[in-house]
Amino acid sequence: MRLFIGIDLPVEIKSEIFKSLEPLMLSSKGWENAHDYHQTLLFIGATEHGIVAEIKNRMDEIHFEPFDLETSGISFFNRRIMYVDFIPSDKLNQLKDEIDARFPEYIRPEEKEFVPHITVKRWQRYEYEHLSEGILKHGLPAIKFEVNSLCLFKSERDQNNFKYHVIHQTSFHKI
Repeated sequence: MRLFIGIDLPVEIKSEIFKSLEPLMLSSKGWENAHDYHQTLLFIGATEHGIVAEIKNRMDEIHFEPFDLETSGISFFNRRIMYVDFIPSDKLNQLKDEIDARFPEYIRPEEKEFVPHITVKRWQRYEYEHLSEGILKHGLPAIKFEVNSLCLFKSERDQNNFKYHVIHQTSFHKI
């Protein structure tokens, strides 16, 4: 199984983001399904079934308080990936550090710096100008939501063409 740890967005937030992006969707090519919107915190990768229970148990040892995240707009990685970014969050960075500390064997030193984001589109470079102009014209409203759990995702397409599926959830509680 291909696994990663992250934050699953509430369904209504996924829907709100998707609806705000619809004016930019001239074709269906490259757009992520709203069901798959998430914030990755740690990529685990190919994992044997026997290790999954240990990962779940270690996730359940993470005690964190709920916190708010707020979108701050739309940005691009290398003109090829469009994403929703967040207002900087100390709490999100603390959660990322906590996960990294509990799962050091999955840290890849060669990885890029952690940039909180939700990937919404992958495309060919020729679409960049259209998307940039559309973002300036339509924008993305600030969307705030509470992060109240941590999820273990499995990456596998299903019959609905959804790619990411929560297979375990660790809830946060006021400490």
